[in-house]
Parts: sequence; structure tokens; C-alpha cells
Amino acid sequence: MDSSLASLGANMLSQSSDLPEFVNKVAEKYICCVCGTVLRNAMQLQCGHQICESCIDPLFGENDEATCPVMSDEECEQPFSKKEIHKDMCTRREMMSLPVFCSYHSNGCKETPIWKKLLSHTEECDFKPIECGECHENIPQNNLSSHKKFECSHRIIVCNHCSQEVPFCQMQSHLEHECLEYQLNCPNGCENTVLRRSEMDSHLQSCPKRSIPCGYKSIGCQFVDVVKEVEKHQTTATDHHLMLVMSFSNQTSDQNLALQNEIEKSKKEAVELQGIVQELHQENQRLKEEMTPLAKSMKKDMTKKLVTLTERLINLERLVEHQPKREILEKQEQVLNSLREDLRVSQEQITHLERAGPGGGGSQAGGSQEVRNQLKSNEKQMAIQDIRLAELDLRFQVLETASYDGILMWKIRDYSRRKEEAKSGRTLSLYSQPFYTSRTGYKMCARVYLNGDGMGKGTHLSLFFVVMRGEFDALLPWPFQQKVSLMLLDQDAYRRHVCDTFQPDTTSSSFKRPTTEMNVATGCPLFISHSVLETKTYLKEDTIFIKVKVDTSNIPIP
Repeated sequence: MDSSLASLGANMLSQSSDLPEFVNKVAEKYICCVCGTVLRNAMQLQCGHQICESCIDPLFGENDEATCPVMSDEECEQPFSKKEIHKDMCTRREMMSLPVFCSYHSNGCKETPIWKKLLSHTEECDFKPIECGECHENIPQNNLSSHKKFECSHRIIVCNHCSQEVPFCQMQSHLEHECLEYQLNCPNGCENTVLRRSEMDSHLQSCPKRSIPCGYKSIGCQFVDVVKEVEKHQTTATDHHLMLVMSFSNQTSDQNLALQNEIEKSKKEAVELQGIVQELHQENQRLKEEMTPLAKSMKKDMTKKLVTLTERLINLERLVEHQPKREILEKQEQVLNSLREDLRVSQEQITHLERAGPGGGGSQAGGSQEVRNQLKSNEKQMAIQDIRLAELDLRFQVLETASYDGILMWKIRDYSRRKEEAKSGRTLSLYSQPFYTSRTGYKMCARVYLNGDGMGKGTHLSLFFVVMRGEFDALLPWPFQQKVSLMLLDQDAYRRHVCDTFQPDTTSSSFKRPTTEMNVATGCPLFISHSVLETKTYLKEDTIFIKVKVDTSNIPIP
């Protein structure tokens, strides 16, 4: 089984939401008979037609069975269930070998790798868009150096006026606000129409057309004009300025009086607040002295209580750690003892009746009939007890063999007989005992078809992994995402185990939270051929060993 190719194909088909552009027209056999597009994760129906894995649920709808949508012959008209649909690894391999255009074909790449190598090619393709570190645009990798030199908006250029290096996108701002050699017009419109920015501040200080306020602005004069007009205004507006001075003086006197009153009031409030602060400080000091011994006493008491509670918690954890298993075993032992006592009493009654014989209870016919009725009742009771004992024995076996570390060791005896039963159709498959990732973890089991299933029927042993409904499912993360390894153990000295590992497809219903007793099994129809299996390496004393290992890391503990 080419597990590496199968894994690569499955990953590319499931992870690529968009199909690549094929070089040649895709053959009809690679078209899904449900959705009419190129197959994704090809699955094979019993009649031989292929569909996408994602088209299985739409094909069935809410029904348990469906028929092939092609309906080309009688075999296509036969209904089938989801369990009878299998992975078509052959078609997947063929599709992964089809030539496709590079994902960056539109950028100029002429390469046409096969689909299987498309991912590795695109990672190294010279036309792969790469982000420019300056402008953050996506540029084809082989054009990046030219882009940075001639096209990037953040490329460095030299200012024609001051020879300073400036990013291209900032050049306009540099000219308008920063360049000292850039020539500007005087904003006052004087004769010096063009000046360098470095000279402008000095010129504005002495510009004859600059606007200045009147010298009496501080006392309320609002006159503003060029220098000559302001000088003229200050000479001719003497009366106006005197009126402003008198008004300003009166306002200042009123303000000073109001400020003095406010200052006096603030001083009184400050003295009062200072007295209050002093009282609060003394009260705080007294409370601090009272609290110090109380805090020490409370700290000591709390430390003692914490130590006592910690010791009780440790003892409780030790008791609880073994409590569930011991309670179950004691309860089962009590039931067994009760059943044994009932069985002993029934046997004594039967022995007594057998010794008494048909007439031992009296000479009348009614006595014989009563004995026969009692015998029948006892036989029924014994049959019921036998069934209950068998159920309890099975439950004990499951408890004794259950694994809680995510590892299943499954010993299958009488391989030849069980395989013949599978061939004859009496027992198509076998289920292992349940095993768990932890005592409160996922519940799982394995399923084996000794005579094969689907594509492996009659030629291979098919091995599958099953997620079961557990008692703590509500506390666990779903879908199931732990890596699973399926193994057939080598019983020879070389330890050449057959192994297939897969990562669960989180979109598959096989790994969602179970709503029935167990989910649909998933695994390998072509796990190992009978010709390889039925050698002394893997089959000894008509017994094989199967191991299933589930990665238990990163599972949150409920």
C-alpha cells in the first residue's frame, strides 16, 4: 500500500478549495457523476462509477440507501449504503499524475508540473508573488528587484533642489513643506516674488507689505494693516487710544479687587482644610496601630487553616483516585455472589425433586403436576441466571482488557476459522473491545474484515478505526482530531510491523460527535494482502496481533 502517495493525494485534494487548470481536457472518467466537475477525493460506488467524497451526503439526502445517478445498466440500479462506498486510490493516483498549469500561469510561468508536484513547484516558482518590503504590494518573485528599482512607490530618489534622498511617495510633501532650496512666492505679494524656503522666514520679518497689529492691541485696539498704515494710525488715533487706556485701567482695578477677595476666601478655606487633614492623619495613625496585631493574628489563623485544608484535599484525592474502579468491582462481586447463591438454591431444589420422583410429593395426580411445574420454573430461572452470568462475565472481560492510554492490543485467535466464516458471509467483520484515550476521554474500537472489504475483498485484510459514543463526549472537543496509527504486529524477531498512519479528516462524519452507538468506520480496505499476512512473520499458531495507537497529546482534560 503506497501510503505516502495516498496521504499526499488526500491532503492536496482536500486542502485545495480551487481546482488547478489542467493542460489537457480532463477525461470523462475523472468527472464526478453527481456534481459534474473534476473529482475531488475520488470515491468508488459498487457499480464502478466515481463520485467526489463531498457528494456522498447530497446523493443520499435523508435516506439510508441510494442508487448510482448514472443508471447505465442493471448494476447501477442496485441500491447501496454509505458503508459500501470506498476510496478509489487508483483514480486518485492517476489524477495526481495529470499535467496542470502552474498557479502563477497568469504571471508568466510556463511550467506544467503533474498535479502531485504542483504544491512543491508553486512554493519555488520564480513567478510566485512576493510582498515588497517597502510598499507591501505583491510582485512576481523574478520581477522584485526591477520593481524596487523603478516602480516601488517607496523607492529612494534625489530631490532636484536640495539633493536630499527622499522616498518617491513623499517627494511632493517634501517639496511643499520641507525642502529649504525650493522656491516660493512671498505670501504678501511684495516685489521679491520668488525666494528659497530657507530665506522666507527672514524676509517675512522685514517684508514692507507684512501685516502687523496696532501697538495698542493689548488694551483693545483691533486695527491691523501694513507697516506704513499702522504707523499713520498710531499718530492720528491718539484720542481713541486714550479712551481705551482709561477703560482698561478701570477694568483692571475691578478685577484686582475681585481677585483680592477671592484670595482671602481661599486662605480661610485652606486653614480649615489643613485642620481637617491633620485630624484625618491622626485617626489613620490610630487605626493603623489597632490593625497591626489583628492582621498578624488573622494571618497566623489562615495559615493553619490552609495547611489543614491542603492535607484533607490530598487525602481526598488519593481516595477518589481509586474509588470508581473499586466501587464497580465490589458491586459486580456482590451481584455475582447473589447469583451463585440463587443457583445453589435452585440446584438443591432440583436435586430434592429428582430424589422425590414423580410420586414423592403424594399419591395424587395434582402433586405430580405441581412438581413438573416447579421443575419448569426452576429451569427457566436457571436459564435466566446463566444469561446474567454470561453478561457479567463479558462485562468483567471488557473491564479487565480496557485500555485508557489510547493504545489497543487486539489478539485474534482461530484466524483460519474466522476467515472462512467471513468468506461464507456468516461473520463479515469483527469488532475489538473498546479502548479510551483516558478514563474520561474518547471511546474507540477497531473493526477488521479478515476476507477484505470493498476493493480489498477476497485479496486483503481490511482494517478500520471507529469512534464510539462515550460517557464524557459532552466535555470533549469535536470533531475528533487525534492522529491514528493502525498496525499488524510482526511475531518474528525482525519486528517488521505493517503500519499505516492518518490524520482525521475533520469534515468527515466519521469523526464528528457520535449520535448513535458508533460512527462509520474509516481506515484501509487494502491494509495488507493475504499472501503477505499468511506467513509465519505475522501469523503464528493461527493467531494475529493488531495494534491501534491514538495520539493522546493536546487533549484537554475535562
